Amino acid sequence: MKRDLPLKFLLSSYTQKNRALWLKVVLAGFCFVSSAVPSLAVVEKAPKKATGLAVKSSRLAKAGTRVDFQVKGKVTDKTGSPLIGASVSVKGTAIGATTDINGNYAINAPTESGALVVSYIGYLSKEIAIGGKSSIDIVLDEDQTKVDEVVVVAYGTQRKISNVGAQASVSVKELDQPVANISTMLAGRVAGVTGVQRSGQPGYDGADIWIRGIASLSGSSAPLVLVDGVERSMNNIDPQDVESFTILKDASATAVYGVRGANGVILIMTKRGEEGKPRVTFDYNQGLTQFTKVPKLIGGVDYMNITNEAIYTRREPGGNLPTPKYSQEIINKTASGEDPFVYPDVNWLDEVFEKYGKNRNANLNVSGGSPQARYYVSLGYYDETGLFNTDAIAQYNATTRFTRYNVTSNVTLDLTKSTKVDLGIQGYIATGNYPAENAATIYSSALEISPIEYPVMYPGGLVPGRTSNGGSRNPYADAALRGYQNENKNQLFSNLRITQTLDAVTPGLSATAMFAFDAFNQHYIRRSKREDTWIVDPNNPRNPDGTLNLGLAPTFSGQNFLSYGRENGGNRRFYMEGALNYDRVFDKHRVSGLILGNRSDYSNAFAGNFTESIPFRTEGIAARATYSYNDRYFAEVNIGYNGSENFDPANRYGFFPAFGLGWVVSNERFFEPLANTINFLKLRYTDGKVGSDSGAGRFAFLGNVTDDNIRGYTFGRNRAGVGGILEQTYGVAVTWVEARKQDIGIEINAFNSSLGIIFDVFKDRREGAFVTRGDVPAYVGLTSIPSGNLGIVENKGFDGTITYDKNIGDFSMGFRGTFSYNRNKIIENDQAPQLYPWLERRGTPLLANWGYTAEGLYSMEDDVNKDGFITPDDSDQFPVQFGRIQPGDIRYKDLNGDGRIDANDISEIGQGDVPALTYGFGTSLGYKGVDLSFFFQGQAEADIVLEGRSIRAFSGDGGGENLYEIALDRWTEENPNPNAFYPRLSYGSGANGSSNNNQYSSWWLKEIDFLRLKTAEIGYTIPNAISSKVGIGNARVYLRGVNLLTFSNFKLWDPELLTRNGARYPNISVYSLGFNLQF
Repeated sequence: MKRDLPLKFLLSSYTQKNRALWLKVVLAGFCFVSSAVPSLAVVEKAPKKATGLAVKSSRLAKAGTRVDFQVKGKVTDKTGSPLIGASVSVKGTAIGATTDINGNYAINAPTESGALVVSYIGYLSKEIAIGGKSSIDIVLDEDQTKVDEVVVVAYGTQRKISNVGAQASVSVKELDQPVANISTMLAGRVAGVTGVQRSGQPGYDGADIWIRGIASLSGSSAPLVLVDGVERSMNNIDPQDVESFTILKDASATAVYGVRGANGVILIMTKRGEEGKPRVTFDYNQGLTQFTKVPKLIGGVDYMNITNEAIYTRREPGGNLPTPKYSQEIINKTASGEDPFVYPDVNWLDEVFEKYGKNRNANLNVSGGSPQARYYVSLGYYDETGLFNTDAIAQYNATTRFTRYNVTSNVTLDLTKSTKVDLGIQGYIATGNYPAENAATIYSSALEISPIEYPVMYPGGLVPGRTSNGGSRNPYADAALRGYQNENKNQLFSNLRITQTLDAVTPGLSATAMFAFDAFNQHYIRRSKREDTWIVDPNNPRNPDGTLNLGLAPTFSGQNFLSYGRENGGNRRFYMEGALNYDRVFDKHRVSGLILGNRSDYSNAFAGNFTESIPFRTEGIAARATYSYNDRYFAEVNIGYNGSENFDPANRYGFFPAFGLGWVVSNERFFEPLANTINFLKLRYTDGKVGSDSGAGRFAFLGNVTDDNIRGYTFGRNRAGVGGILEQTYGVAVTWVEARKQDIGIEINAFNSSLGIIFDVFKDRREGAFVTRGDVPAYVGLTSIPSGNLGIVENKGFDGTITYDKNIGDFSMGFRGTFSYNRNKIIENDQAPQLYPWLERRGTPLLANWGYTAEGLYSMEDDVNKDGFITPDDSDQFPVQFGRIQPGDIRYKDLNGDGRIDANDISEIGQGDVPALTYGFGTSLGYKGVDLSFFFQGQAEADIVLEGRSIRAFSGDGGGENLYEIALDRWTEENPNPNAFYPRLSYGSGANGSSNNNQYSSWWLKEIDFLRLKTAEIGYTIPNAISSKVGIGNARVYLRGVNLLTFSNFKLWDPELLTRNGARYPNISVYSLGFNLQF
C-alpha cells in the first residue's frame, strides 16, 4: 500500500464508522479510493484524468463537519463554451472549487439544501439552489458593462475589447478645472499628447497640442479636433458639457479621415440625456489668479553701476578710459529716494501689473426624459479679469476682462422603434475688454524699460515718455491711458443626425445621415489715443519755486481724443455625411462594417478679395471592416479616399488604407493558470497610410503671374519693366504628403483589474513633404523657387499609461500615470550640398537650435599682451571672432580649423523647444465624504536659445534697456567666474560693443525641463441625510488649485511659455473655492 501520510496517523484516525469521511478529507483531489472490500482500503495515485478537479484546501472541513453531499456539473457561457477557472463555492461556507479545462467541477456541500455561488471574470455571478440535485450545469451571462464597454472611434463607437487602434481617453472630471480652455489641461494626462500653453492672457490662453510630437516638415502639425463629429475648436467648450474625450493616434484609428487625420484626431462628444426624471446640477466656483512666475528685474542703483561697467569695456587699446554714463552723485541720489520724479527707481512689473486677478465659473444643466424623448440642456458662464493695472484717471474702462456664456441643448427622439433623431445645438457668446495697446507690447516694454528712465507719472496726471534720443515706451501709460479695445465673438454649432435601423433588410444593418451648420463671427472695436508725454530737463530739473521743469517730449507728441477703428471677421461651415453600418454576431464570429461619404464646405464670411471668397472644400469616402472570433482574435481594415482642391485634377484624390490585428491572449485556454492574476491581456498591431495636403497652399498646382507693385521683366530696350513676374511657380506635379504609421501595443489588466497598463511603440515616416527646392542655383533667374514633394521626416517613440484603483471599505484610492516620448529627424529636405558635415540638416531634429559652439570664456591668462584684449592669430586657440575680444568674452569653437569663426562653424546645438518627453502622474484618495486629488505634469528634453533685449545686455546704442536680476551673476575682472550666467558685459554695437557675446550660441542654450503641480483639489460631500432635508440630492464643496508649484532648473520665467526673452504674458495660477449641487 502506497502512502502519502505516516501510517501511524492513518491507523490512529481510522475507524469503520468514519471510513468514508476519513478517506475523502485526507485524500480528496489527488487520490481515488477502492472500496470493493469493506475492511480494506487500497490507496493509489490518481490517474491523470482526475487532475482536472481542483479542490481548494479550504474544503478541508473543521473537526466534526459532515461532508456527505457531492455536486458535480459544468460551467459554460451561453454559446456552450466551457469557462475555465470559474469559481464555484457553497454559499455561507469556505468550501470552494474551480472548473477544469473542460469547465467541469465537483464540490462537496454540507447539506442538500444549500446554494452554489458561481463567478467568472467578465461574467455576471449566479446563485443556484442545490435542491438535492447531485448534478447541476450552470450557464453564466456576460457582464455587458465590461464585455460590451464601448469606446469612441472614428465615425462611431466600438466595443473596447475589439478595438485594435492606438487610442487614449481622459476622464472628463480631470478636465473640469477653473480655467477657460480645456486644451490647457491635456498635457501629461493623455499618453501621446504634448501640450504647451504659451500665454495666460484671458481669452488667448489656449494651448498648442500635438499628438505624438511633430512630424511635419512643412505645414501644420496640429491634430484634427472633432466635436460631435464635426471639425471645430475645443477651446471655448464648457468642460461640464463634455461626455467623452478620446485621442486617436495611429493609422488604423485615423486613416478613415484621410487628408485630415495625418496629425492624429481628438474626438469630443457632448453629453446626452438619459431616461428618467429631470436631474438638475448646479456648479459654481470663484477664485483668485496670479502669475506663475515673472522675471526679476534689477533696481536702479545696480542698473547704473552695471551700465558704467559695460561702458568701461568700450575702451580702445592704449587709449583713454570711457566716461561713465552715470556719476556717483546721481547714483547716490537715486539710492536715497530723495527726489523720485527726478531720480526715479521704478520696478515696472510692479507698477503695470496687479498682484491678483479674479475668475468665476458656473454651470447649470438639466437632463432626463422618457423612452421616446431624452434631453440635456446646459447654461455655462465664465468670467476672468487680467492683471494689468488700469485703475488710472482715464474716463473709460481699459480693464482686461474675458467673459463667456455657453449654451448646449442635445435632444434625442425615438420617432419609431427603428428611427432615432439626435438634434444638438451648442454655442457661446464671448466678450473681451483689453487695453488699446497689445498685451505683448505692454509686457515687453515693462521688461525692457530702464528703472531710472522716468517715473510712472508726473504730478498733475502728466505722462512721462520718451526722451529726445530714444528710449522705451511708458508701459503703464500703454496699459491704462492709451484707450481700450472690445472684442466680441459668437459661435453657433448645430447638428442633426438621423439613425435608421434596417433589421427588416438584414439584422445588424443601419443607416445614418448627419447635417451640420456652424457659424462664427468676431467683431473688434479699438478706441485709442496718445497722451502728450513729458520729460524733465536733465540739466535743470527744478524751477526756482521747486516745481518740476517739464517739457514735451520732442519725439512723442500726443493725440488727446479717442480714435475709432473697427474690424470684422467670421466663417461658415456646412458639413454632411451619410453612412451604412453593419454589426452582427454569427455564433462565435462577429463582423461589422462601415461605408461613409462626407463633404465639408468652409467659407470666409468677410472675405477681402476674390481668392479669399472661394470656399475651402473637402470630400471623401471612408470604409471600415472588422472581424472577431470568440473575442480572442480581431482584424480590422480602414480605408480613406479623399480629395483636395490644392492639387491638379490628376492628383486630386488620395487612397489611404490601414489595417490592424488584435489578440486577447487572456481568453486562451492555456492562459488559465494566470487568469486570477492577469485578468486581461491584449496584443495589437496596426500599419497604414494617412495623407495630408497641409503646407502646399491653396491651389498649389496653379502658377501666379503678377505685375502688381513690383518691377517686372524688361524686354529689349524697354526699361520700364512692364513684363509680368512669375510670383508662384506652376506645380502641376505637387501631390499628397503620405505618412506611414506603424504601432505595436499591449494592454494589461491585473489583480482583479485594479492595475491597468497600456504601452505602445510607434513609428511615423512621412514622405513627400512640401519643401522649397534647395538645389536650384540663383543664376537660373527665378524670382520664386518652386516647391515639391521632396521632404522626408521620420518620427519614432513610445507612450503608455499606468492606472491603479483600489477600494478598502470606506477608503478608496486611485493612481494614474502617463508618459510620451518621441524623437524626429529629417531624412531628406533637398538641401544643397554642404562644405562640411555639421552644416547638414539631414539627420537632425525638425526644430533643432543652430548656432556656434561655446567653449567657455576667455580668461585673464589669454591676455598675452596684458593690455586687456585678446589678440587673434588665426589659430584654433585664438581664432578671429566678432569685434575686439576681451577676457570674459565667449570663446567659440572653430569647427573647420581655418582660424576664423564664421557661418561655416555653425552646427546643431539643441533639439528645440517642443519637449521630447511629456509625462504626468496623480493620485486621488477618498474616505467617506472626504476626497483629495493632485496631479503633476512635466516635460523634458527641450531647450531654447536666449536672445533679445533684457537678455543680451545693452545690445543697442540708445540706452533704456533694463536687465534681469540674473545679470548680477556675471564675469568681471574682480570675479572671473568661468561659470557665470553672463559673460563680460559690453555696451552698444560696433567693434567695441556686444557683437561677440550676442551671437546665437550654445552659451545661451538653456534647458526648459520642469515638473509642475498642475492641479490639486480637496472636497467634502455632505451626507445625504443632511442635504436631503433641504431638498438636495447631493451636495459637495471643494477647493481647487491650478499651476500651484513649479520645479525647474530654469529660473528666469515660466519655462512652459517657450519664449526666448521672457516677453510674453505669463501663465497664471488659480485658487478657487466652489460647490456642486444635484437635485
